[in-house]
Amino acid sequence: MSLKKFSELFADLDSINSTNNKIEVLKSYFLSNEPIDNSWAIYLLTGKSNKRLISGRYLKKLFSQIYEYPQWLIDACYLKVGDSAEVITLLLKNKTTSRNKKLSNISLNELLSKIIPELSKLDEEKKILEIKKIWETIPEDNHLIFNKILTGTFRIGVSTALIRKSISKLINIDETIISHRLMGNFKPSIESYEFLINKNINIEELNTKPFPFLLANTFEDKILKRTINDFQFEWKYDGIRMQLIKRSGNISLWTRGQELVNESFPELVEKMSHIEDNFVLDGELLVWNFKEQIAFDFSLLQKRINRKSPARSIQIKYPIIFIAYDLLEINGRDIREIKLEKRRIDLEKYFSKWQNKTENNFSDIFKICDLIYPKDWSDALTYKEKSRENNTEGLIIKQKNSVYASGRKKGFWWKYKVDPMQLDAVLIYAKGGSGRRAGLYTDYSFALWKDQELIKFASAYSGLTNIEIKELDKWIRKNTIKKFGPVRSLKPEMVFEISFEKIQISKRHKSGIAVRFPRITKWRKDKKIKDADSLENAYELMKKIT
Repeated sequence: MSLKKFSELFADLDSINSTNNKIEVLKSYFLSNEPIDNSWAIYLLTGKSNKRLISGRYLKKLFSQIYEYPQWLIDACYLKVGDSAEVITLLLKNKTTSRNKKLSNISLNELLSKIIPELSKLDEEKKILEIKKIWETIPEDNHLIFNKILTGTFRIGVSTALIRKSISKLINIDETIISHRLMGNFKPSIESYEFLINKNINIEELNTKPFPFLLANTFEDKILKRTINDFQFEWKYDGIRMQLIKRSGNISLWTRGQELVNESFPELVEKMSHIEDNFVLDGELLVWNFKEQIAFDFSLLQKRINRKSPARSIQIKYPIIFIAYDLLEINGRDIREIKLEKRRIDLEKYFSKWQNKTENNFSDIFKICDLIYPKDWSDALTYKEKSRENNTEGLIIKQKNSVYASGRKKGFWWKYKVDPMQLDAVLIYAKGGSGRRAGLYTDYSFALWKDQELIKFASAYSGLTNIEIKELDKWIRKNTIKKFGPVRSLKPEMVFEISFEKIQISKRHKSGIAVRFPRITKWRKDKKIKDADSLENAYELMKKIT
């Protein structure tokens, strides 16, 4: 099947808003294509790989070199469109000059399994010539897909859930089974697709895969009407959500992002391999302060993430712990349909059994989460407000009779997070947005006072309404002091309330501080810039939470 069919699918999915219509379009595509091309389509649309051959910036530079377009003109076009692959696709109009039958009818499989891998092996000069040849040979309606594959950008609102629902309807099998089959590594092949659409359920074939994760919803006030004894309370940690799996004697560490991270945390793999039972545990991986028995900041965990084969010195400097809060499978028996209250009893029972084997002293790397027992909802609020004292983000509230379902199941789990910290800051820089925000200035940088100088302390791009974004965009264009490529420095006149989850010392930033998850929560039109907060205020905020 030619690449043209996938290009048409991509265009349809990008233009349709209805979820049900997208599912029907996907169903039709899977029915009309070869298994191998279906497999590649699933691989691309679910983001199973974000590998890219070249960056979006390099793609624009490449086009500029080949066709002698001024770089400033391409950059100006990019600010209007917001996507490098789309910009170059528009500029490639009427560039197809030859009619190579082989390339004109190329399949998705041929492109991804042969042409792209061969391109990656070429030296710079040959790579440029080959890309130019492909641009001028393939049909124009295939340019966008080719450019997006080069740059690894497939953000068109197609989630794994949509793929799951479409295949579930296609073969009339429960969504949860398809969801489990899609977890973990998905290698595009005829076998992978046939396994996905197989109506027969073979538990052995799922042996290496994690279960779909159950996610927590935002806290709802209506929960307060229920008796507190209906719920289980735990601390909400800021780490890596993970399933720790031992099946057939093999340990697997799967993140919620479906990455296998055994190589990054070898000490955990080695320690857990000594347990005789097979199991699937759901929990959180953290860099742990064993002296104070609290988690270190996420910034230290980042020093372990994606680090392959960390040296022993790194393991000692940034010691990890896995805190389990659910048992999903034990010795081949799937217990997700058992109520949480009973699963917790089993978790405690098996943890005690494993700990009692003295040669398996796990206290330095593995524990189960502590439960919290508030007397009433007022007491629960007190626990939440004190959560920063033990470096947690609040509480997780779980219904005791909930099963372990897939995704963000309503009425099962809730995040009861501590209120964010806030500082009033001055807008000093703006940068053009991308995608749907192309043509508008939507990425902002903010500053705090230090003596009489404004020092940048955070950047944010979320929190404003569409009306506010357009209003601010007009103001930015009228109040620009200087332009630095896509960035504009602005007259310091606007004050915004910036909320964030954490604040800490940082040597990397001129301000000396770093904040986590900054976002705009209010446009303070009632304030002058002299009323904005100072770095001293930020340091005082740090003292209050340490």
